[in-house]
Amino acid sequence: MRHIITILFISLFLIGCAPKTVEVNTTTQNNKPSTLGTQIGEDKSLGTEIQTEEIGVFEPNDIVENEISVVEYKETVTIAFTYPSKVIGRYAKSSMNTMLAYFDYKKLNYNIKVFDSQTESPENIYNTFEMIKDSGITKVIALYSPKALAALHELDTDDLEVYLPLTNKNELLVDYNENFIYGGISYDDQIDTLLAYSNINNVMFYQESFLGKKLKSKYESLVPEVSIVRAVQNKRNNFKALVKDERLNDTTLFLNTNLVKSSILLSQFTVYEIEPRVILSTQLNYNPKLISLTQEKDRANFVISNSIDKVDDKLIDIMKTYGADVEYNWVDYSTLVGINYLYDANESLLINTLIEENQVKYEPKLFRSTAFGFLEIK
Repeated sequence: MRHIITILFISLFLIGCAPKTVEVNTTTQNNKPSTLGTQIGEDKSLGTEIQTEEIGVFEPNDIVENEISVVEYKETVTIAFTYPSKVIGRYAKSSMNTMLAYFDYKKLNYNIKVFDSQTESPENIYNTFEMIKDSGITKVIALYSPKALAALHELDTDDLEVYLPLTNKNELLVDYNENFIYGGISYDDQIDTLLAYSNINNVMFYQESFLGKKLKSKYESLVPEVSIVRAVQNKRNNFKALVKDERLNDTTLFLNTNLVKSSILLSQFTVYEIEPRVILSTQLNYNPKLISLTQEKDRANFVISNSIDKVDDKLIDIMKTYGADVEYNWVDYSTLVGINYLYDANESLLINTLIEENQVKYEPKLFRSTAFGFLEIK
């Protein structure tokens, strides 16, 4: 009897996990496809600024999956996931875990084929999408930066449905592709929402980074008169010289800096008794770590715009077990919107955020921080 129970358990075990596969492929430097892995099973073993970060390719321990279910799911979903490993670093694994958690929540079998183009060169992107088309997969999540838009729009994607988590239609310099869904948040919309707090005395601090300069440009296009603009270097800043200036008092101060730099600046304003009327920031600083990095008095007049909508609590819990964050990481949230749309076009109404004219329509909301987290300003 004991042997029969053991055999039965093993059978159910195999039935439950057999359809769940992740296949990893890469475009090598000579542009010939190379299979790096076939099935990634149950091995245990990730923001907000796109930056160059070399992480290599997926390995089995890179992808988190829950304990194997002994329930046989009836429906199998096949998705292609493509990304450039030498450009998009920390987001690839987290986006993958978002998809795995979604399939677990929906109780779906899945077959995910991962295609690594390594770079965003037009040649590598072309060869990667040829591999995807040769595989017969029609639904694709393509985790490429806005810099790859020109190359992506040169592709023949007539037979594909492609979701781009990181790009917004506003960033296009060409006509949008009817086969593409653009999932990037709109910083223009966030800044425009924040400007409800603006007065005539506008000041901006921005970081010398790709995103910092991009936000600086967007802010200056929306605010005609900015009295003071100060650049925050990535390293070796004299924060006293940056903040100890009485002209900063009673201003609308916009922070286009990352979480660490913003936390330092907020604390330095307190130290040197500089009191802007209000301090504003985009999604860049919507992060619970802000609470632990600063004192409550540092954040007393700090207002943040956030485009991530509420998600079912059970789904959030499952996401956390997989190492994904759809509450604060907008890339994970965008990936969730995309995989849900590719699966059932949101017919289940699981996601409040809608897609209109090939663009995810985020609705920015304003938040203040408390000692326990963020509170929406009604």
